[in-house]
Amino acid sequence: MPDGAGDLSPINEIALDASCPMCGEAPLRMRSMALDIPYFGDALQTTLLCGACGFRHGDVLLTRQGDPTRASLKIRRPGDLNARVVRSSSCTVRIPEAGAIMEPGPQSESFISNVEGVLRRFRDIIGFLARNADTRARRAAATKSIATVERMIEGRERFTIVLEDPFGNSAILHEDSEVRPLTAREVRSLKTGVFTMKVRPGGRRSPGSP
Repeated sequence: MPDGAGDLSPINEIALDASCPMCGEAPLRMRSMALDIPYFGDALQTTLLCGACGFRHGDVLLTRQGDPTRASLKIRRPGDLNARVVRSSSCTVRIPEAGAIMEPGPQSESFISNVEGVLRRFRDIIGFLARNADTRARRAAATKSIATVERMIEGRERFTIVLEDPFGNSAILHEDSEVRPLTAREVRSLKTGVFTMKVRPGGRRSPGSP
């Protein structure tokens, strides 16, 4: 059951006339479940599954048609880490103070979590990048970002979380969340390639951090 969901419908499962994109076996199976996400409306959670190789891909689709949207929330106190985050597979997530960006791609998954959960996802993937870095400079940059994210998880550092979604299917459920339309130029700049996690050296620390 996803975090942040309200009323849930029964889970439906069907076989698709499609082959697995990873191993080529057929059929793929799709599970779907209707969700009522508080403050955000009706949604459909879907999961594609391959019984042969274990391939899995999930998404959350909102029933309403959304416009290109940018949502942001300044995390000023530990309680803000509990703010719900709805991230669709088309959404770019940014933590500017950590120099980290999570970009969408063909196999990126949606999720419903909270700000702390998003930080933990960043920490895990940046940790993978640090372990597999091909230069000392990249390893040092990733290690520095991990330390920054750890302070954020512990509530010791202020930061901003930003969601940019060209289809308006993502949101931060918090009364202080700021939402505005994306400009046409901003929409064009959003990545749509293979799922990536970028770590930018020299992520700035926010005012008021210890």
